[in-house]
Formats: sequence, C-alpha cells, structure tokens
Amino acid sequence: LTSLAYGAETNKVLARVNSQDITEAEVLEFIQPYGQQAMMLYNTPQGKKMIVDDMISMRLYALDAEAQKLDETPDFQAQLAAVRRTLLAQASIRKAIEGLTVNEDEAKKFYDDNPQMFKLPERVRARHILVSDDETLAKVQDALKSGKSFDVVAKEFSIDPGSAQNGGDLGEFQRGVMVPEFEQAAFALKNPGDVSEPVKTQFGWHIIKLEGRVPESVSPFDEVKTQITQELQNTKASERIRARIDELKKTYKVEILDTGKEPEKQ
Repeated sequence: LTSLAYGAETNKVLARVNSQDITEAEVLEFIQPYGQQAMMLYNTPQGKKMIVDDMISMRLYALDAEAQKLDETPDFQAQLAAVRRTLLAQASIRKAIEGLTVNEDEAKKFYDDNPQMFKLPERVRARHILVSDDETLAKVQDALKSGKSFDVVAKEFSIDPGSAQNGGDLGEFQRGVMVPEFEQAAFALKNPGDVSEPVKTQFGWHIIKLEGRVPESVSPFDEVKTQITQELQNTKASERIRARIDELKKTYKVEILDTGKEPEKQ
C-alpha cells in the first residue's frame, strides 16, 4: 500500500474516534478499490481531509450501530456470515495456488508450439488525401502531376481531420481496419512511392500513397514472454483450483437440490 501514496507512513495515526485509531494503512486500504484517481486525491491536503472525514463518519456510524445492537440482528448476522465465507474461500484459493510459477523454458515451449498465436499480419503504411467533390479532386491531381509533394498537397486539400496536418499519414494498418474500397486499393499498391488512382468510399474521394509494406511475421519471443507467462500462470491456477475442488468434493458432502431447470410437464 505504501507505493500507492507518496510519502505514506502506514502506521501513522491520522485520527482517533472514541479511543480507536485510524491509521494511514487503513485509509489506503479503504481507498484502494477506487483506483489511481482516489490515490491522487489522497495526495492533496483537501482530498486527504475529505477521505479521513469519511473514515471518521464510518467509525461513528459503526459505534452507533453497536450501541443500538444492530450487529445482533438476524440480517446483520447473515450478512456477516456471507462475508466471512467469501473471505475464507478467497484465503483457501490463495493457499491452493501458493507458490505457482512459470519458468522461461515453459514459456518458450508454448511459444514454439503455438506460432500461429503470435503471427503479425501483413501491414502497409500509407498516406491519403481525402476530398469531397470532383472539382477539388481535379485540383489535387493537377498539383501532384506538377510535382508538389504528397504531404504538402494533403495539408492543403485533405479534409480528413485525423491525418491532414500530418501530410495524410495514416501510419501502419492491417487488413480489416479500413473500409473495403480503401483497403483494396492500399494493399494493391506494390512499391513505396506508388500512388493510387482516385478511390471512392462513403467518405469521399481518396488518393493513396504507399509508404511501405511490412510482410507477415511472428512476434519475437522477448516481446510476448510476459504475456505468455501470465496466460500460463492463469491456466495453471485454474487447473489447480479445479483439482482442489475435486478433492474437496470427496471430503465434504455436496447435494444439489435444485438444478435450476424448469420441471418437466406431465
């Protein structure tokens, strides 16, 4: 928890309610489920005061509930038992997967045995100029024929807000990303520097320039090692948890009294 708030001193007492200490560790645990935004709020004087005030309010309500013996009601006891079961189950699961590891050899074997999972599809890098009418299209074609550079013409005429100011640069993309007419024309270009004929799509007229091609490849092992390791750890954890459930079913009697199915009509 200390890494989640700058300068946190987890044993530091921030407030006291009826002789009960509220420590920084408790406050950090309280706000942790709310994510980084809550942590950032905690690291401001106003935010810290607000959060500590909330903790004080919770302690006051808890003391009031005890004074009214609300903790002795059947509803409270049922909820408490449910929370206890959940925490116990989580503790048992953590114990079941304790010490679970995946070494690099296992990750590398999975990588070698499943190359299709790490394929990178063919990609192209292209620029385009998008215009909405035939008159502007003619001006663009004339400008390109006169020798003006593609990026300069794109900045002058293209109406694509995402790429015009970058000289029409769309970066790299694979098949299935662009609209079909555009994709077909872009991937049909053979060599860097090739420029397409005008292509009509739902957005208008495009002229496309090929900047480069990246052939289909396989991601290097070092780039996907962490991903593979996490996936194998998850798989191992699931297997170990299922195995533990099977063991527990042999230890404890399980009866399913309602399958959830609709009763059959007679």
